[in-house]
Amino acid sequence: TVDYGQRRGFVFASRWIPNKGIRVLLEAYARADIDRNIWPLTLMGDGPLKKEVMTLIQNKNLPQVEITGFISNQERNRRISSAKWMVTPPQTNEDLGLTVIEARNVKVPCIITRDGGLPEAAGKLALACDPGDARGLKNLLEQAARMPESEYRQLAEQSHQELQRYLKPLSLYSKAYQKTIQSHTLSHTGVN
Repeated sequence: TVDYGQRRGFVFASRWIPNKGIRVLLEAYARADIDRNIWPLTLMGDGPLKKEVMTLIQNKNLPQVEITGFISNQERNRRISSAKWMVTPPQTNEDLGLTVIEARNVKVPCIITRDGGLPEAAGKLALACDPGDARGLKNLLEQAARMPESEYRQLAEQSHQELQRYLKPLSLYSKAYQKTIQSHTLSHTGVN
């Protein structure tokens, strides 16, 4: 986990396809009343919208947006843990949202849209707006940027603790499976 004092900005990690919310994120980021030098945006990933994304960044004059393209898992994890906030704004009825779980696991809180299973994966402390709502997302970026450092740290810690209670160790499933097999075997051999 990166020390809170060394974290900067927002991070987005996804394939650049229409329903993942990258357009809405760029619109919200461009309109947000924040100091973009203090709150840079890192876009990780790549995809069919690359040319459009590059044009949007240029047209909206957003030199604070960093594009990484596809990067190693190690570099991806380093960048997530170095950000203050993970931003995940899809409108695609996400099943779960693995990136928000990864972020919370390194104490990086999340800004999300209420999309599919994302609210559950991001936890009760995530900042959330409706899918496709650029204005709502802009407001959340501003809220995150204005949050006092002590409140941010408390939220990050609590979000991490909530995740630890939510996740179940894989051994739980193995034990349940073994118990089921044992029970099934006993019932077929006539032993009670």
